[in-house]
Amino acid sequence: MNHLQRRLGYRFSSPELLLNALTHSSYANEMNTPDNERLEFLGDTVLQMVVTRHIFGEYPFLKEGQMTRVRAAVVRKESLAQVAEVLELGEALRLGKGQDQSGGRRKVSILADAMEAVIGAVYQDGGWKPAEGLVMTHWRSMIDAQAATPDALDAKTQLQELLAADGKAPEYRIWGEGPAHAPRFKAEVWVEGETCGVGEGSSKRQAEQQAARRAVEALYSDAAPARPQPTPAIAEATTGDEPREAAPWWRWRRGRRKRS
Repeated sequence: MNHLQRRLGYRFSSPELLLNALTHSSYANEMNTPDNERLEFLGDTVLQMVVTRHIFGEYPFLKEGQMTRVRAAVVRKESLAQVAEVLELGEALRLGKGQDQSGGRRKVSILADAMEAVIGAVYQDGGWKPAEGLVMTHWRSMIDAQAATPDALDAKTQLQELLAADGKAPEYRIWGEGPAHAPRFKAEVWVEGETCGVGEGSSKRQAEQQAARRAVEALYSDAAPARPQPTPAIAEATTGDEPREAAPWWRWRRGRRKRS
């Protein structure tokens, strides 16, 4: 608790609030004690308000839609979990035995919820100023980076909009592997029966985003990606007279439609 308070830069008048913020529902159910979900609810509201005030005050040139996109990018679960990891919040969590053994201290959803709960606990204990200070210490750089490119779409949204213009929609297929405490996810994005992009990451979102980004590059890049060179065995067996394999729809359509 003392180490965590030093990392937070805030010392609680009521340490039980911080303890409550670190209590996952799995532990609460086993030990018959309150969990952190109420503080999570409060912390989510405080985080949204601090980020909104900063965007509104520091970036008067941003329009409503742009401000919404910037805020959404920095308050999503992955951003919360990233800050939680910097603060080493996972080490301090109170988890049930099952969650602890299955790698709960590294799960994005658990870390994100606990981070919101800690923000809520700081607000409940000390009021607006220390809560705002905690958020701005760890979120300012993320906000400023997103505000620099407010119209940039994440890869999944970009792919969705590009395909929608042609009356098509992407389909994501995802699976996980590796130990529970350090999972790896792989994702494929399919369009009309063709695999257009493959990605991987430590979360489903990361894997899907990477797959979508590669699909956008493959489908809508002005320059076609370099074709892989054949292996020696294939090169020896190839005479050059063989019929060419029919190109999938997304290769021949690239020449007909340029990205605007």
